[in-house]
Amino acid sequence: MGKIRSNNVKNKSIQSDSEEQGFILIIGVIVMTALLPLALSFLLLLSFDYRLTEKSHKGSAALSLAEAGVERAIWELNYGDISTWAGSTNLRTMTISSFQAPGGNIIGDIEIRVEEPDAENPMVESTGRAAYTGSLTVDRAVRVALGTDKYRPWTYGIFGDEELDFSSNAVVDSYDSRNGSYDNPGNVGSDGHVGTNASHYGSIDLSSNARIYGNAYSGPESIPDLDIITRSNSHIYGEKLSLSEERDMPSVFPPEDLLYMGDYFLDSHSSDTISESGAYTSFRVESNSKVTILADVTLYITGDFSMLSNTQLEIANDAHVTLYLGGSFEQRSNSQINNLSQNPAQLVVLGTDSFSGIMEWHSNTQFWGSVYVPKADVFFDSNSDFYGSIVAKSLEFNSKARIHYDVALANSGIDGIGGSHYTVKSWQEVFSSNN
Repeated sequence: MGKIRSNNVKNKSIQSDSEEQGFILIIGVIVMTALLPLALSFLLLLSFDYRLTEKSHKGSAALSLAEAGVERAIWELNYGDISTWAGSTNLRTMTISSFQAPGGNIIGDIEIRVEEPDAENPMVESTGRAAYTGSLTVDRAVRVALGTDKYRPWTYGIFGDEELDFSSNAVVDSYDSRNGSYDNPGNVGSDGHVGTNASHYGSIDLSSNARIYGNAYSGPESIPDLDIITRSNSHIYGEKLSLSEERDMPSVFPPEDLLYMGDYFLDSHSSDTISESGAYTSFRVESNSKVTILADVTLYITGDFSMLSNTQLEIANDAHVTLYLGGSFEQRSNSQINNLSQNPAQLVVLGTDSFSGIMEWHSNTQFWGSVYVPKADVFFDSNSDFYGSIVAKSLEFNSKARIHYDVALANSGIDGIGGSHYTVKSWQEVFSSNN
């Protein structure tokens, strides 16, 4: 009897354990059933985030490829030969396949289109394609309008490629023609900076009593305190500095469509007027004569430009004159180039590569103008005032020359000078279905 009761208790215990285990299993199944959708959702979310992150990464890579395509087009326009690309003069195209990162990993492909590559404002459209999944790609495209930035030669009062020499009592200072004349109260400044690409001893040399109201810059990697010489009683009121990089001195190219005029000759005690542009083989004004330029003109003198004693080249107050020099230049004593506007921007003097001799100024009169003669050696033997800016191969200023830099010229870019490059004027992303 006792044994039977013990077996019954044991059987009941086993049955109870089985029921408990079954209950736990049921609870576990219920919990797993409840959590499974959450787990699946979490896994799906992780997968979506991964794909979103991956696509975003590929999109950034594709955009970088597109911008690299723009940079390649700009380089080709400025320094290369875009005519070697596929297409015609109206449209040039290039495809760069399997573009690689510096480490050698392939990023994707680039397609470049350049519309009107020979125009002043070419349009560049560049598409970058980065592999995404399977045959799918992520595409990003940009469309860029280009324009040219003109070369600005007159950011210094005086700049000589090889040397600057200031003799006794020469003075360089500054003013701003936008604030009126040099003599206006408060208009005289100390921005009469001078500079040279040269780095040798004496590349800038100031003789006794010469003064520069501004900075003096010697060439890159020079030692300004050694290479810039200030002799007795001479002074630089700014700093002695060195250029961070060599300054470009690009060539000058006259217009090709100027009307041929032959030789210009004006006999002594005569007068004449000019109101048309033209190319002259020489330009000579004899003593005691006067030439008046009445309108906006461009003159190209392929040979000698000569003004004898007591002559005048007068520029009307509202006229703008650009003078290209290709031979030689001489302005003798008491001769005068009289810019009636007194605005240096209205008289521009440019020297071509063949203008490579000595440019002599012997005038004792005032001059307002902007001079860029990169191959010429300028000898300024004058007691007069020069208002504007002058850039040359080398410059020597003698006997009390006074140079007044017009700071308004610093941003003046001009046609006829090489070195103009295409730069980005506007940028926009072009969206497609693969973005």
